[in-house]
Amino acid sequence: MIISKLDDLYKDSIIKRLWFYDETDSTNTRAKEYVYKLNNTDGKEADLPGLFLSEVQTAGRGRMGRPWKSPAGTGIWMSYLIRPALDPDRIPGITILTSLAVADSINEYASDHSITMPEIKIKWPNDIIAGSRKICGILTELVAPDFVINGIGINVNTEDFPDELKDKATSLKLAGSTLWDREELIILVIKRLNSLIREYEHETSLEFVREKYNNLLVSINKEVVISHDTKNIVRISRGIDHTGALLVEAPDGSISAVSSGEVSVRGIYGYV
Repeated sequence: MIISKLDDLYKDSIIKRLWFYDETDSTNTRAKEYVYKLNNTDGKEADLPGLFLSEVQTAGRGRMGRPWKSPAGTGIWMSYLIRPALDPDRIPGITILTSLAVADSINEYASDHSITMPEIKIKWPNDIIAGSRKICGILTELVAPDFVINGIGINVNTEDFPDELKDKATSLKLAGSTLWDREELIILVIKRLNSLIREYEHETSLEFVREKYNNLLVSINKEVVISHDTKNIVRISRGIDHTGALLVEAPDGSISAVSSGEVSVRGIYGYV
């Protein structure tokens, strides 16, 4: 990775410091270590926002603690560390904004480089898919007292996947039949994410992105299976509400909000 290309992120304090590793267990773990250090100094030495990048992750993980494959030199494995002016109950909304930032950036890059791509969609709450396969996972973590670590893993130029993932995952290169510039995509994602978070700090809710998000939501008006506490229920997805929770409709027409649990969509990741 050519780190000098990322110098543009220092403009307007989009980042104040960059940590780069040839190999690490997890960029989120490295970000947490920095937060613990800051907590011991009352945050007086903070260089934030900060960006943690690695060529290889040996212990990357996604939502529900699942392992995340991070092969060398093929993807974007990064954590964006911020201290947003948000109440704790609004922090989950950052995952929604990150999904939008990644989807928008992929579409912008593809348009700028005349790359034909499958439709880019969001699978609530934290996956980006191309066609019916996953290309990006997001893991947002709140670390006391008010630091937010935004872990983002994107399969960029990966050419092969383990047998257990071949039908579930893809990369931007495989989907678009061309190599992508990882540094350029990082810049697009972080700039877009920073802009959305700054706007969110001044808004009272996610209403300002709700329509756009729902237009990208792969499950909108489709049947979903919600798995929670060993129970599975079938509902119709009606998009997110102003908090980022997924609205679902029961057979009797009643609407409820889902803020946790696993949501499967017919036709996505092998669910049919």
